[in-house]
Parts: sequence; structure tokens; C-alpha cells
Amino acid sequence: MTTGKTQLFIIATILLAATTTIFLPIIINTVSHPPHHHRNPPTNNSNNNNPPLDFPSNASQVLQSNGFNFIANLIHVSPDLFLSTPESTIFAIPDSAMSNLSIPPYLTIELVTYHISPTKLTFQDLFSKPLHTCFNTMFQQHKISITKQDAQNQLLEINNVLITNPNMFIHESLTIHGVNGPFASFNFHPQELDLPICNTHDQTQYPNNTIVNKLDYTKAEWKMVVKFLISSGYAPFAFWLNNLLDEIIQDHPDLRTMTVFVPPVIEQMSGTMMGKFVRAHIVPKKHSFKHLVTLQQGETMGTLCPGKDIEITGTVVNLSEELLLINRVEITSPDLLSSRSFVVHGIARSFAMDEAFKV
Repeated sequence: MTTGKTQLFIIATILLAATTTIFLPIIINTVSHPPHHHRNPPTNNSNNNNPPLDFPSNASQVLQSNGFNFIANLIHVSPDLFLSTPESTIFAIPDSAMSNLSIPPYLTIELVTYHISPTKLTFQDLFSKPLHTCFNTMFQQHKISITKQDAQNQLLEINNVLITNPNMFIHESLTIHGVNGPFASFNFHPQELDLPICNTHDQTQYPNNTIVNKLDYTKAEWKMVVKFLISSGYAPFAFWLNNLLDEIIQDHPDLRTMTVFVPPVIEQMSGTMMGKFVRAHIVPKKHSFKHLVTLQQGETMGTLCPGKDIEITGTVVNLSEELLLINRVEITSPDLLSSRSFVVHGIARSFAMDEAFKV
């Protein structure tokens, strides 16, 4: 048995092109081309106060036509990641840069959110701000800053990265600019993003600058998990998990890490019982498969269903096989999806009612 999907497979699965509830895997770097310097396509304007209902389609078309297929498909898969605040500015990373990054999926999402500011900033707005002005981002309130301005040649850099496609997409509450590389580098030991410190001589605050709510980011991560499960053959569990998201987030506002055990099929039951059933498959702590196999037989883990524990009932580890049973159910797809907050394991079948629901 393999111990999990490769990182490339997981990233490709997260970035699924979808216009309906069927998601198809895509290969990001097969049609990538570096963006041309300051190429300005027609902008998409509207007088509404919110992004248009077809924002993913409109923005994705513009991005794809300029060689930003990676971000275009991510917007298709999870528009909520980009629209969790009333206004936003997206700095799109080109495919050529993304294809050269070999980073875990959770860092890919963190990198993208570091390129989203919860304030609408057109190219003209950026030029009107003083050099070294800092802006909040959607990644844990880390900041980016204007590091170069050349009004005569219309050149502007954020974190020393040139904006190559200014005002690529504009709406009343949203702007997308193309940049020629990521705003942060990557450290392999330990695996983390190396975020530049925003040194500023002018910490001007802007009236429309909204600090992203941590619950919004958590819900966006949950949504990514749901969409991944749908595309990976776990639609029944994903359906009920999606229905319970608001309740789970409300009941567990401090929940930051978790392990989800997902069966391919679930039996019919009442809504109330289904709520307990789903929660009994979620452990409020992240446990990779590598960690789970170190646990002793008989050890238990608490779940989001109060008083309902699950138990390690069998482990076999040798040179050719790693077998782990929880509540006598085998983990068939370990580390199916992993992020800094989540790990998802596929299991052969649901935890039996008399096991998962015993008090």
C-alpha cells in the first residue's frame, strides 16, 4: 500500500476546472507562457457593489488569455478564497513561476492568499501611495509593500516583484494585477514560506481596509476539503460535511487542526443522527498516517461528537506494508489530502454505529 498521494497529484486535484458540480483534473503548466510586459486587456467593469455572479468565469477568461492558468483555475475551484472580504486585490502569479515551485499543497494555498489584499487597489491607486506603503494580505494579516515606483516609465514593484499586467481585471470591488513572480520565497528546512518583513516609513491605514476574519479563512479551507472530496469519490460524505460546516465552525470556533476519516459510502439516516455521524469521523487534532502508525493498539482519540471516541484496533508495519485499523476499519487512502490545518484519510467503510457512537 502506498502511504499517500504525491504532492503534485494533490495540487492538481485541488486545482480542478469546474463549471458544474463535476470537477475535472487539470495540468497547470502545459499551456503556460510568461506574461508580456504591461499588456493591458480590456477590463471588466460594473456598477454593482459586489463581484458579479459570474466572477469566476469572467476573471478566469481574462487570466487564461494572459497566461495565468494556475490562478484562473483556482478561482474556478474556490472563488470564496478570493471573495471573503467586501473588497480585494489579487496579484496573480504566472504559471512559469508556479511550475518552478515544488512546495506542499498547504503552502501553495498560503502563498496564494499572501497575494490577496482585502482592499481594492488599482494600478493608479498604488501609484498614489507613498513608497514603502504596506498593505494587509489574506494570509494571517502579513503585509506586502510598495518597494519601487517609476511614474515616468509606469513601473511599480511589490516586495521587489514587478507588476507586469496592471489592471488586468477591474470590478467595482475587485482588481486583479499580474506579477512576474511570487512575493515570497520558500524554505525547505523547515518547510515554510519566507515572508519579507514590511519595513515602512508610512503605516497609513485605509478606510476600506478590512482585516480578514480567521473564521473566513477556516471556512475557505473547509470548502477546499469538500470540493476535493467530491472530485475524489467521496461525494456522500462531502455533501453532509458541507451541510454541517456552519454548525461545526460555530460550535468549535477555536478549531485550528483536525483529521477527517472519510468513507466512500454512507448509509441513510436522519439529519440529527447524520450530524453526529459526520462529527464522529472528525478528530480535533491533525494526525498524519506516519504518526497514526506509531500509536499503540487500544489507544483512543476524541472526536467532534462529545464522548464518542475512536480506537486504534490494529496495526501491522513491515518493509512492504503499512496497515492501520481504526474501529476495525482499514485506512485505504492515507494522507489523501494534507494542509497545515487538515489531514484527510480515506477509509474502507464508515465506522460502525456501535463503535463510533458508543459512550
